Amino acid sequence: MKLGSARTRRPLRLLAPVVAAALAVAACAPPGAESGTGAESAGGENVPVGAGTAAYAEALADMEPVTLLFGGHTTGPGTGTVDAYVEYSNLVTQMSGGKITFEHDYAGAKVSLDKMADGLGQGRVDLGMYIPAYQPDEWPVANAIGGMSIYGQPHPISGRMAAFAAQAEFGQTFAPLQAEGEALGVFSLYPLYTPSHDVKLQCRGPAPTSLAELQGKRVRVSSPSYVPLAETLGMTPVSLVIGELFQGLQRGVVDCAVNSIGAHLTGGYVDVVDSWVFGTQPAGDFGETPTGFGMSRDRWEQLPLAAQQLLWDTQPQMLEMMMRAAYGDIVESMQVSRDGGMELAEFDPETTRAIEAYYSQAEEEGAAELEAQGLTDDGTAAVEQHKALYDKWWRIVTEELGYPADTSWLTVADFDVANLDLKPFVDRFYEEILLPRRPGQEGS
Repeated sequence: MKLGSARTRRPLRLLAPVVAAALAVAACAPPGAESGTGAESAGGENVPVGAGTAAYAEALADMEPVTLLFGGHTTGPGTGTVDAYVEYSNLVTQMSGGKITFEHDYAGAKVSLDKMADGLGQGRVDLGMYIPAYQPDEWPVANAIGGMSIYGQPHPISGRMAAFAAQAEFGQTFAPLQAEGEALGVFSLYPLYTPSHDVKLQCRGPAPTSLAELQGKRVRVSSPSYVPLAETLGMTPVSLVIGELFQGLQRGVVDCAVNSIGAHLTGGYVDVVDSWVFGTQPAGDFGETPTGFGMSRDRWEQLPLAAQQLLWDTQPQMLEMMMRAAYGDIVESMQVSRDGGMELAEFDPETTRAIEAYYSQAEEEGAAELEAQGLTDDGTAAVEQHKALYDKWWRIVTEELGYPADTSWLTVADFDVANLDLKPFVDRFYEEILLPRRPGQEGS
C-alpha cells in the first residue's frame, strides 16, 4: 500500500491543553509530595545512594510480591536485545529478594509494539519500549522533538552513545515531554530512548547513492516518520508489515527498505538485498523514529519508594546489557553483509545536501509548532538545547572517556565489541542524568 505524504506536521492543539494542565499541576505540587522523578510512590523505606545490593531486599522485606509485564519485545528469547532485558529483569528480581518478578511479552504476543504506548497508559502492560510515532496525534510533542533530533555524528558506536545520552538528558529536562507522557498515563523513564539507532537504507541491486538513482524507488518505511524524507528523495513509500518484508523484497514489491541493521541479521534479509547506503554527515541520513521507554504510571506509583529506587539505580546495568547486545548485533550484521558480498556505500554530496535541507526545514517547522501551541516560548532554543547536549556528550564520550571517534558504518564490521567497556559511559550517564532525578532524591 502506497503511503500518502506526511510532510505536514501533525497538530499539537489536541493535546496542548492537557500537557499545559499537567505542567501546572506539577508546578503547584507541595514540597515533598512527589519523588525526584515528579511521580508519587507508595512510600516506605528510603535506600541511600550507593547502598549495597542487600539494602534493597532489606527495604522491601515487607513488600507484597509483584509481577511486572515487560513488553516492547519485537522477537522472542535467543536474540541479543531481548536476552539483555531478560538478564536485567533477573538482576532486579535477585536484588529485590524475589519481591519483584517479571513476565516477558515475547514478540508482542499480548501487546504488540505499535500498541505499547496505549498499553502502558491503560495498564495492560507494565513497562517497556513504546513508539509514539505510531500515534502521532496522541504524542505530538515526542514526534515533533523526535523529528528534530537527527543532529549527531554518523559514527555507529561513539556517535550512538552520545546521541542516546543527549536525547535521554533532553527528555529528562524538557518539561512538555514529561507532561505529555503523564497526561497519557505513562511514566517515561526515557521520553526519548535510542540506545542504538541503526536504521539505514538497504536495497536490491546496486546501492542508489544519488538523487537520480533514488528517484522512483519503492521503499518500505518502518514508521510514518520516514515518509516525508523518502518523498523528498524522490522515492515512493510503501507500507508493509515486518512479516511481509522478506517476500516483498524477494518478489520486487519494494526495491528498498528503511530497516534496522540488527533486524537485517535476524530477519535473514541478507538473502534478498544487495546493498546498504549510509549517511556521512550529521543530519545526513534517515533519522530517529520517536521512541520511548517507560512504565504504566499507575503501576509506578503503586510501587514502594525502595522499589522505584531499585529500578532507577539499576538503569546503568540495563543500559550496559542492552547497548552491548545492540552493538554486537550491528557488528555481526555488518560482518555478514560484508562477507556475503553486499555493497556498502554512502550517499553522494547532492543527496546529503537534500537530506540536510529537509531536516533543517523540519527543525524550523517543529520549533514554530511548539511555540504556536504554547509548549515553549522559544522553539529554536529547544532545538539548540538538544544540539548543545549532543556536543557535550560527544566530548564526554570521545575526549573524556576515550571511546573511538573514527569507526564508520563502512568499517564497523571490524569493531571489537567483546573488549568494549561500557561501564565508564553508563556510570557517567547515571551520574549526570539519572542521579539528580532519583526517586526520593532531596532537592530534585
